[in-house]
Amino acid sequence: MPPHLEGVGPENWHRLLEHERVRQAALDAARRHVEAELDRPRERSLSNLGVTAVASVAFGVIAVALFATGFGQWSILPLALLVPAFLLALRYALLVLRAGTQERP
Repeated sequence: MPPHLEGVGPENWHRLLEHERVRQAALDAARRHVEAELDRPRERSLSNLGVTAVASVAFGVIAVALFATGFGQWSILPLALLVPAFLLALRYALLVLRAGTQERP
């Protein structure tokens, strides 16, 4: 027992240890689940597709908002980020579709 917990009764100490074991087991199971999902190429591509799609939408909204508020040429600036994000989204969409057709017999 650690020195800073010396006043804790044995039943509470065992309960604390059991709670910590259960919490650690749940964290390990969640980590294994996430790693197993990301080890599969289709799921990894879907995850990347989600991130790039959100980025594309965000940069597009920023560009439209800047143009609508009258920033003129400054509204072109987010397009420099929108184009690569959109191209990456297309690439990951193709990878997801390709992986989906390869899984089917």
